[in-house]
Amino acid sequence: MPDAVVIERLNEILAEEVEAAVRYLHLAMSVKGLDRLLVRDTLFEGMQETLQHAQMISERLSHMGANPRIRINIDLESTRISGAEAIQNAVAVEEQALEAYRELLELVENDIALEEFVRDQVSLETQHVADLRLLLED
Repeated sequence: MPDAVVIERLNEILAEEVEAAVRYLHLAMSVKGLDRLLVRDTLFEGMQETLQHAQMISERLSHMGANPRIRINIDLESTRISGAEAIQNAVAVEEQALEAYRELLELVENDIALEEFVRDQVSLETQHVADLRLLLED
């Protein structure tokens, strides 16, 4: 059985990815006015990507002989936000995911398959952050 610390961290990241998907959905539905047309699809795409990441982590946990576990506690306010505010929030979500995968990378250095998976996730999250930041440029 793989290291319990790695399994625990994967379960935590799984929960973070599911929470991120909920946040993306909330952001997409909170943007009002013309900005909604501009950023809604980007936010829905982010939601789908985070759900795909959650699915990949669940599969990885299953392959490791562990049962995926999701523990989230999220309360999102009912507020109107601009498109720029929504994208800024999305950047924060992606940066959190990037940091989580970077930390996990240090734990899996001796497992080539898992290390490769985590490196791919670091690359994907880095690209997501860069893409979202481009949307904030004037």
